[in-house]
Amino acid sequence: MRDGIFIVDGDGHVMDFPHRCYQKYLPEQYRRRIAFFPGAQWDRRQAPNGDMGRDPGTPQEMLADLAQEGIDLAFLYPTSALRIGEIREADYQAALCRAYNDFMADWCKAAPERLKGVAIVPCLDPTEAARELDRAVSRLGLVGLMFPTFIPGRNVADPFFWPIYEEAERLGVPVGMHASGSETGDPYRFSNFLAVHTWTHAPEQMISVISCVYGGLFEKFQRLRIGFMESGAGWVPFFMEHMDGEFEKRPWDAPLCKAKPSEYMTCGRAYFSCEPEEKTIPYVIGWVGEDNILYASDYPHWDSEWPHTVDELLNRKDLDKKVKAKILGQNALQFYDLKAPVSR
Repeated sequence: MRDGIFIVDGDGHVMDFPHRCYQKYLPEQYRRRIAFFPGAQWDRRQAPNGDMGRDPGTPQEMLADLAQEGIDLAFLYPTSALRIGEIREADYQAALCRAYNDFMADWCKAAPERLKGVAIVPCLDPTEAARELDRAVSRLGLVGLMFPTFIPGRNVADPFFWPIYEEAERLGVPVGMHASGSETGDPYRFSNFLAVHTWTHAPEQMISVISCVYGGLFEKFQRLRIGFMESGAGWVPFFMEHMDGEFEKRPWDAPLCKAKPSEYMTCGRAYFSCEPEEKTIPYVIGWVGEDNILYASDYPHWDSEWPHTVDELLNRKDLDKKVKAKILGQNALQFYDLKAPVSR
């Protein structure tokens, strides 16, 4: 707890490398394969100072890092499996998801009051995906669903995926739309990862918002909470205005959209993660309110500002303490439908 604020990381990560996760948790028939996640081949982890970023190999190492940052509770998304939507073999995708969810559940057992895992599901088979989500939540204790923003040939609101969202709504868990960070708009037009990384995350979430709003996801599933993760929040006001203008001209192209797009983005069920140093946060609050913006550390990825992300937000002069408390903790607890403990 910092300055009397219970600090919650709405989007942290676990390093689910093959030797740590898949080679141990996959069934024998897959275990001899190197866990493979396709995608553009860039040097993703190299930090400017030559450091490869943090790699907490045990929950205890992660807990020590979280304590150094001042984080009381972290919601954990994958790293390798951010690209689960690009696996094209249905049986292998399902096996990877089960293995990851088992690994994630075991990881969080080290400190269930401080570590909460978010599940992944085999989106090639929505029926199996719904079953796996039920297992992950009801039996393993995971608290949400990570849905990849890039799935070849479909957008995230395709009716093909509706059984997955129906199950998430039934279970009362949120969906975190999460980009993998390199496939939007032909990254091979660039020659280095700087350009690719600059470009990809926010556009992936713009595509996801278009899909969820125009595709009727907020109308169809009126109790479902959806978070748009790891893309900052500065783009949100621009896109609210842009979508309203486009929808006004061609509403017949979105028959499931019953209100202005900006109204869905401020309906209380759409959440946006922010980066603590974003200068536009006060402006974004003016558009979406102060109850739907989440603090995200992106720890332990190479581009995270760990261990300074909490301080960056706490030390801001343009946000009052009440707003900081919401962004740094209360909003994430609301998104994941959990309560802060009375005392540590």
